[in-house]
Amino acid sequence: MSEKQLALSLTCFPGAKTAGAARRSLATRLKSQGDVVLQTTVLRVNAGHRASLYDPQRVLLGILTPALTWGAFGLIAGTNRLLSAIIWAVVGAICGGVYAYTSEHLLKKDELARLSQRLTAPSSALITYVRTDDAKRLLEASEPASPSIASAATISSDLEARVYAGSNMPVELPHRSASARANINQISLLNMILVRYPGTSAARQVAAKASHDAAPARGGPQIELVIETRPDGRRRVTDPAQGVAAMSRSDVISWGGFGLVFGAIVGLVGGGGILGFLEDGLVTGIAWAVFGLGAGALYGLWAGRSISALRLKGIGEILPKGSSAILAWSDGPLRDETLNALDGPGAKRLVLCFNPIDGGAVLEAV
Repeated sequence: MSEKQLALSLTCFPGAKTAGAARRSLATRLKSQGDVVLQTTVLRVNAGHRASLYDPQRVLLGILTPALTWGAFGLIAGTNRLLSAIIWAVVGAICGGVYAYTSEHLLKKDELARLSQRLTAPSSALITYVRTDDAKRLLEASEPASPSIASAATISSDLEARVYAGSNMPVELPHRSASARANINQISLLNMILVRYPGTSAARQVAAKASHDAAPARGGPQIELVIETRPDGRRRVTDPAQGVAAMSRSDVISWGGFGLVFGAIVGLVGGGGILGFLEDGLVTGIAWAVFGLGAGALYGLWAGRSISALRLKGIGEILPKGSSAILAWSDGPLRDETLNALDGPGAKRLVLCFNPIDGGAVLEAV
């Protein structure tokens, strides 16, 4: 390949902490050979078959964003402003980091449990999105870390995938035919579904309909990103579950409720009686709700989305002008109703299955 393409690599390791330890060195090798690392997710399965999934960059942003916004709140609201800002910044960093580590992914607790039971324990894996011009070189870069199994898929502009496996002398795997999909369905752990639509609003409409029809059941599509590329080339990326709108709504309720209770208690203890209880509670609740709206919006913008429009700039061939796309996931068997929920006029679809094998899992295009 002479031009860089979007690629997804899945690198599996023995040991629950091995993938996390290998992440930086692998990213350094990829960058040194001219590849562009877009995003990395770490999967861990401990000796007790408990799985966790986190994105190191989102964890970092999850620490920094609340530290900034909560620190600003402490600076404004505290009597000793400097001390209050420091205390609230530290509390925000801790809470934001814990939340980002445990919750900034689509898989629910029961889905992680099912995933962990079908993987070797202890073990770990890196899921890395990269722009590369050589998928085999991408896999060879993981060889120094001694993975148990490694596979990678390149994605062309027409959403065709080529899958390779092996960190030492990688080989291309055959593309499974539609008639063989039933067998794949029985063993797949996860399914990544990328659907592209003509028109900038089509993906948003499909996502809204899929969300309105019903909450995703087991194996149903869970939408991670809705991407719109305008005719002028500008791109908009939203996360329906953990983006700006979702986090703003959540923080308005939580911060507003906390402020209501806190203000009411202060008003009552301060001798204001029932009137002070009501007035202080209402005023504080409204003020904190407004702050929560802003803090939630920033968190959803910086830490909630798995990837930004700027980081997608280099894969314009997959997201051409005047189009839109959905990136979704499903766990377990890939069902027709899952695919149908994301279908639309003129849609083009790519599905990558994560299939378990000895030592981890391997990618397979369907």
